Amino acid sequence: MAARAATDGEGVDASVPWWRRKRPRLPPPPPEADAEEVKAEALALMAAHPVLPRLVVFDLDHTLWPFHDRLPKDEPPYLYPQARGILKALKDRGIEMAIASRASRKKGVAKAFLEKLGIHFMFGAQEIFYTWSPKNEHFQSIHRKTGTRKLGVSCVLVDTGITLEKLRTGLSNYANRSASPNAEPAGGRSAEITWCRAI
Repeated sequence: MAARAATDGEGVDASVPWWRRKRPRLPPPPPEADAEEVKAEALALMAAHPVLPRLVVFDLDHTLWPFHDRLPKDEPPYLYPQARGILKALKDRGIEMAIASRASRKKGVAKAFLEKLGIHFMFGAQEIFYTWSPKNEHFQSIHRKTGTRKLGVSCVLVDTGITLEKLRTGLSNYANRSASPNAEPAGGRSAEITWCRAI
């Protein structure tokens, strides 16, 4: 009787190197929420906060979309349900957006996803490159390109994607920081909110 192959706990043959394993198919994507409805709610949240950031920075994996930048070829990329409406609201308010991501070992994959999703044009700075270190290089480049300074950064960690609730949290955190005695005077080119899975 042949011995059964050891598995890694997910039913995958542990003797097969990870780069040769067949990637499991993702569950079907959740339906995308009505972007205009989400946008209206997001705009209402912003209207309730008199002080808004000049720049918002997003991670990609598990922030805008629920996967890493490797998908089976026949599976199109998709966003978290409320992501598109939130992006539209930020753009309508004239808030700059950027991407800081260690998403891709293969140059161009994440950018191709952004184009397929029709949101690539929303981000003025797209710092997408792989590194083992924290995203200091990503943020330094974004600050150079956008003219913002690191002062006043509010970071919101997400595990299950950007949502209206996470938007509310980020806006509230930013408003609280701006109200502190050490906050930069209004009109300064400072401050951003960053939504990401990991710094």
